[in-house]
Amino acid sequence: SDALQPLPCVARSTIEIATDERIYADVFREAEAERVADICAALIGNLPILRADNARTPLQAGDIALLSPGHTELWRYERALEQRGLAVSSQAGQTLMRRQETQDLLALVRVLADSSDTFAFGALMRGPLVGLSEQELLDITAALSSDGTGQTFFTVRTDPESVQHPLAKDILTVLQNLRRKASIVTPSLILAEAIERLNARVIIAARHGNRNARALANLDALIERARSYGVAGLRAFARDLQSDWERKARAPEGRIDAAEHAVEIVTIHSAKGLEWPVVIPINSTTELYRPDQFVHRQSDNSLHWMIGGVAPPELAEARAAESLEDANQRERIWYVACTRARNLLILPHIPQASKDSWFSSVDLRQLEVPELDLSSFTPLTSRSGAPQPNEQSADIFAREQRSVEESAPPLVWRRPSEHDDDRPGDSLDGVITLESQAERFEIAGAGARRGVILHKLMEELLTGELADELAASIARADFLLAQLTPDTEDDRTRPDPNEMGAAAIRALALPEIAELRPLLKPEIPVWGTDGDVLVAGRADALAVGDQGVVAAIDWKSDVNPTLAVRKAHAQQLRDYLSATHAARGAIVYVTSGEIAWVDAAQTPARV
Repeated sequence: SDALQPLPCVARSTIEIATDERIYADVFREAEAERVADICAALIGNLPILRADNARTPLQAGDIALLSPGHTELWRYERALEQRGLAVSSQAGQTLMRRQETQDLLALVRVLADSSDTFAFGALMRGPLVGLSEQELLDITAALSSDGTGQTFFTVRTDPESVQHPLAKDILTVLQNLRRKASIVTPSLILAEAIERLNARVIIAARHGNRNARALANLDALIERARSYGVAGLRAFARDLQSDWERKARAPEGRIDAAEHAVEIVTIHSAKGLEWPVVIPINSTTELYRPDQFVHRQSDNSLHWMIGGVAPPELAEARAAESLEDANQRERIWYVACTRARNLLILPHIPQASKDSWFSSVDLRQLEVPELDLSSFTPLTSRSGAPQPNEQSADIFAREQRSVEESAPPLVWRRPSEHDDDRPGDSLDGVITLESQAERFEIAGAGARRGVILHKLMEELLTGELADELAASIARADFLLAQLTPDTEDDRTRPDPNEMGAAAIRALALPEIAELRPLLKPEIPVWGTDGDVLVAGRADALAVGDQGVVAAIDWKSDVNPTLAVRKAHAQQLRDYLSATHAARGAIVYVTSGEIAWVDAAQTPARV
């Protein structure tokens, strides 16, 4: 307890209904929901709380927990809190199928699943996600009827070009693009894209104001609900969602990440091991479960029931044992509820509650604790602060925009391994080639497949997976070729395993490569920066010494590369040198055995 707290550690909140007639549980819940919401609004920001670091700060919404014995009609408490501008994080709530955002997305899903569902289309266009008025919809339909095309109805199949209303035209285009994907994309992906394309999160966030966290979390809950449906399952998802909405099926809502800004509604069972500064048990007028026809006595694991209206001798004893166990269980549950509060416990006192309710099941001696008095607190909804003038101007906005743009420069990636088109041009005259480059080679099956096999052979030779022997290299090339070649292919177009195996062994035996071979590590991912450009790729091999990367090696399977291709190869290697900070690199043309050295400083190099 906190000696400086202005309220007692335990207080009662009395709820009485002014009537002589029978009062049903939902009436109690409505009155309790209003009372509890008023208490929360008054406590937040007014009640000082001593934190774990000995700092004293005002109570936040997330410091309050409403503990319920079950899930029955918790939406009443959620609604009352939201009417007072308080966000709710309901771990116990099962009211996803009562929420407005669910209804909004249901109309959207029905339109995407069935183009003939004109009722859903009208609800979507008229609803908050689009927001067209009835007059605007009538004007659009009238314009379609008079344009000579013969169309008399405005549907999702209407040609967007025939719609003059700019918003309706844009929405129609988006919906038609999404519908084309219905047969090839899962419902969860379509729904997620639809929410993004229609700016649903922004619209729903603006509609709910500072209570938007719950609604946004429910959007994610609906997307997650659609994950169990496979490709082309949009119709099934729409049908099941419609069914759940019509019967108001119990479904958990989305969880709010920023729980410190939301009052939590939790079942007492789920609250075990947790604590909050303020705890208010709610929903205690829920009636207890009536005994089943069959009675299970746990002491001897026996089952008892009536047969033909005749009660067995041990049935009464079994019922008494079950009632005792249930009473003990209710005491344990109330003990959990009352021991979750660190600073303030507010007990419900409902004198008119049914004798068969949770409230009446355990005597908590509420009359021995003081009535909660919040007369000195100003409710959150009644507080007013000085209005904040809007000092924004066009100049200030432009200055802030420049500041944002300067602090977040656009990312430009250069991926040499993929031969990206965004690589800037560079003078490559510093690369000196040999006269032997003018020779032309005739290699059977030259192309991408041969290049893949050669790169694989080089990798396995450097890792030691493949023995450094000609026979082993040829056999491996033959095996890889069989994996990549269909059986029906003409042998004349296939690369020659003998040539590929020999080329790989020959390349590693070149004097300059043999000297670096003890340091060579194959297939190394590299990242780096080149000014404002980010470089990412995978180097064929890096010579790594004690002081870092000594050289970068790039294997090339090209048979007769042109000068333009050679310059592109040199730029690609320079990207690796920039990312690894190596001083130089070598382009090794495996077919001819030629090596072209490239210096990081772009000075000529000759082999």
